[in-house]
Amino acid sequence: MRISTRFILIGTQHGENVGSAARAMKTMGFTDLALVAPRDPKVLHRHKVVQRASGANEVLKNANIFTSLEEAVADRNIVCGT
Repeated sequence: MRISTRFILIGTQHGENVGSAARAMKTMGFTDLALVAPRDPKVLHRHKVVQRASGANEVLKNANIFTSLEEAVADRNIVCGT
């Protein structure tokens, strides 16, 4: 069984946090980033975000934006949160 891990950020207010999360994900070998209702719907394309991602552009490019947490986890079998 292949386990797929999705990192979900909810209601992000500062784009730099999205970039930092993408960079950390890439460092650890993860690629599936989802944003739920970010304050800025164009956050993934902001210069500061791409800068902070520092080489994790592929994570940002493949990230998805959802309107609800339910939508973001709809295709998941196991969900853990902190």
